[in-house]
Amino acid sequence: MRLGKFTVLLISLVTFGSGLVTLQSLIGPGVPERLAALERVFPLEVLHYSRFVTLVVGFALVATSFNIYKRKKRAYRLVVVLSCVAIVAHIVKGLDYEEAIFTAVYLIVLWSNRRLFTVRSSAPTLAWGLLRISVAIVVALSYGTLGLWVVDRIGFKIDLPIGKALHETLLIFSLVGRPSIVPHTRYARWFIDSMYLMTITSMVYSLHALFRPVIYQLRVVPRERALASEILSRHGRSSIDFFKVWPDKSFFFSKSRRSFLSYRVGANFAVALGDPVGPEDELETTIGEFVGFCAKNDWIVAFHHALADFMPIYRRHGFRKLKLGDEAIVDLTRFSLEGRRVRSLRSSTNKLEKMGIHCEYHEPPIPDSVLDELEIVSDDWLKLSGHRERRFTLGRFKKEYLRTTPVLTAVDGNGRILGFLNVIPSYRKGESTIDLMRRRREAPNGIMDYLFVRIFVHDKEKGFERFSLGLAPMSGFQADEVAGVEEKAIHYFFQHLGFIFNYRGLKEYKAKFADNWEPIYVYYKNPLDLPRLALAISEVSEIGADERDDEGVAWGGEE
Repeated sequence: MRLGKFTVLLISLVTFGSGLVTLQSLIGPGVPERLAALERVFPLEVLHYSRFVTLVVGFALVATSFNIYKRKKRAYRLVVVLSCVAIVAHIVKGLDYEEAIFTAVYLIVLWSNRRLFTVRSSAPTLAWGLLRISVAIVVALSYGTLGLWVVDRIGFKIDLPIGKALHETLLIFSLVGRPSIVPHTRYARWFIDSMYLMTITSMVYSLHALFRPVIYQLRVVPRERALASEILSRHGRSSIDFFKVWPDKSFFFSKSRRSFLSYRVGANFAVALGDPVGPEDELETTIGEFVGFCAKNDWIVAFHHALADFMPIYRRHGFRKLKLGDEAIVDLTRFSLEGRRVRSLRSSTNKLEKMGIHCEYHEPPIPDSVLDELEIVSDDWLKLSGHRERRFTLGRFKKEYLRTTPVLTAVDGNGRILGFLNVIPSYRKGESTIDLMRRRREAPNGIMDYLFVRIFVHDKEKGFERFSLGLAPMSGFQADEVAGVEEKAIHYFFQHLGFIFNYRGLKEYKAKFADNWEPIYVYYKNPLDLPRLALAISEVSEIGADERDDEGVAWGGEE
């Protein structure tokens, strides 16, 4: 642990030093022979602007070093990009290969220690913001003062003592004084321009440090979760509602405290999971109150995995729709293993049962011996390409969670579990659904189909009328659906990247069972925000390697 802290401290200091080295490389006109060689390759405009790019990169490295010390993941990514730009800029502005090599070595060290940077953004404080502003001002003044002092006789034809250089720098940085120095060389003119750019950069950075948006922190007290669970028990209406009271989300309650929605913030988006939960006559008011709450925090709002039922309400609040896909629904009242349509399922089921495979249904609390074997199956499933744990719209394997839900297992003749699925409550009347679906890699083909067939039969016997198989993303549009231009473009894009996103294959698999398809949407306001919204949804759904759930928080909304 101490070694890791020392490494982070060292890297942050080197980041700060790298920024200073980058800025220092701009003080002085450069080596004439190198500049002459560059001028034979690049136009003068390229060399001129490359120095401005170097100036901004150097300042940004100095400013970001504070967040490197705090092990911020975003700061690490930004510094990697800045370092790559710095290497190119050092070469283009003056063949400064010494600085380029230094930056490249630093980049390698940074990359080799990338696992240290796992911290998400935390709430800013006034003291921290003022400290960052103070350092920015000191760096900017030092850059101008030292630069004028170094190039005084060559570029300005006068002798500038350090005090006079500081005075002239303050006049330039104040943007109100009139400096007395007159540049006589191209480099001197560029340096004066760079000081004005440094002034503007410092001001923008200072304003951002003081007035940046409120940074989301996940804090939920037990009484909020209890109230949300109580509201959900009375007014829940969808299969996704189960995850609205999970530990990875915050709650927003209406003023009446009769409605709530759950959300998480990523990429400055407050992403609400589904529609608000509460009396229908309060939904429109609750949406408006949440929009106002997010506006005060400077967050953009989106409703992810929402139903079509309340589309007119969202539209009255200025939201647009983007179809995420279709929820696959099995009509259990019509389900049967008889008939030509399910011939392959019937054949596969009979084949597996002849091999001695059968299903076992476990009611909670699930015994430790079963949970241990389920964990082995889950770990094996996670080794398959593209499989990983996620959150927000679904659960992940946790023994304390699985213990509280019914589990259906497929077991071979030796009593070994080959695959499983766990049953969770759907808050739509007459509907059943599941969360985790996992199998061993060496399980026979058709083992998941077999589990689905058996859970359908089981739930039909218990009186359920329908079964939700979950979302088939980017599944296209039904004949009676009216799609917007951006919706069509996005669906076309994803459907034609089948080598990356196998959305079509997922829909084809669920179509073996589904009788109906019900559209699911994300509601948003500005088409220009769609790229950032995609990043936000990814951020709230992904699980960091270092992330841990809060101790003592119940799973699945049970207190």
